[in-house]
Amino acid sequence: MSGLTILVFMLWILKGAPSNMWEIKLPQKIDAISGFCVHIPCQFEIPDSFKPLLSQSAEALWKKTDIEGATVFSSARKTTSLLNGNVIGNILNNNCTTVFHNFPAGFGDTYFFRLQGHENLKYTFKQGVRITVHEDVLPPVLNPHAQVLEVLEGTKLTVSCSTVISCPSVQPLMQWNTQLEELLPPALQDEVGQTLLVSSQMFNATPLNDQFKISCSLLYMQGTKTPAESSITLRVLYAPRNTIALVSPSGVLSEGSVVTLRCQSDANPAVQRYEWYKYNGNGKLELQNQGQTITMTAGVDVQGLYVCKVYNNRGIDQSKAVSVSINGCHCSIAPYIICGFLMLSLILITAVDLVKYKSLLKRLQASENTRGLMTYASLHKTSDSVYNVIQPRANRSEDDYENRHLSKQQSSS
Repeated sequence: MSGLTILVFMLWILKGAPSNMWEIKLPQKIDAISGFCVHIPCQFEIPDSFKPLLSQSAEALWKKTDIEGATVFSSARKTTSLLNGNVIGNILNNNCTTVFHNFPAGFGDTYFFRLQGHENLKYTFKQGVRITVHEDVLPPVLNPHAQVLEVLEGTKLTVSCSTVISCPSVQPLMQWNTQLEELLPPALQDEVGQTLLVSSQMFNATPLNDQFKISCSLLYMQGTKTPAESSITLRVLYAPRNTIALVSPSGVLSEGSVVTLRCQSDANPAVQRYEWYKYNGNGKLELQNQGQTITMTAGVDVQGLYVCKVYNNRGIDQSKAVSVSINGCHCSIAPYIICGFLMLSLILITAVDLVKYKSLLKRLQASENTRGLMTYASLHKTSDSVYNVIQPRANRSEDDYENRHLSKQQSSS
């Protein structure tokens, strides 16, 4: 294939291959409200050979029931048409969009578009649009589609409310019964050739939302139409919570009387199993019984602290301990009281002994200091006395020596 041939082929593709088909694009169905307008989006294609015959003067018609049915609207004969309307699209641009005004209640049917131009340009398109006429306002569509919506706690939900606007010039007021968290206000959206009015709410499901009813309503200010509403009821599943144990009768019981323990808990689905535990002497829980309510006869073995545990398929919860006290029974905490008393006595005795020891230590130190001073004074006094005794004796010895020496001299003479 030469380069010129390829170029011609590509230009032919870009320009568009010749069309020999009669085609039309219409919504499959439209829900209309009697007395309001009906907007029909419409786009058509004709064979290339007929395009030169298409002009602004071409007549747009709508037939009822089938392609051979009665003509109920003609753009060239509006005053004599059964339906009051206008072709708002540009026929030269293959746009056959039509608006019917004050659509009557008895005209619900399938409608077919027919194009009539010069010479042989006369064709009724085989695809029609089904128009259903309602006396009252249709309820909006809620998504998810469910009367009861079951979700897990913590699930992030988006609930949307929508309605088809069959008459853009008359729009309803869309309202929610409550705003949960984030709200997207109503806005128009185009979808499959139709105009939708849509609003949404986004929130995280909590136990507070359980059995909550979310409603969306439509109200037309024109006319006397009754407001329409759709709703969803939330069912939020969560583990047991706020579990409490109750003792009846409360207070100190007489031995031999009847005592009842009852357990209450908030759970969805409901609690499937109740278990009762009792603290033993080692501070550990021991399973005693099962059931939401248990009944016992007051006695030594019954007295103590009890805990209720509850279960469902979402989780488990436990109550705070409750006490069953029996009058005349040895209290199970008596050993701890005695031990505490002995410990307190030991502390007091130790404190007293410590005070006494400190006092005695001070007296001993004072006594040692006094004794040291007395020893020094005694020694000093004793040394003086010895000196005084020794000194006269020395003097006396010297006198004796002199006397004896003198006597010897006298004898020699």
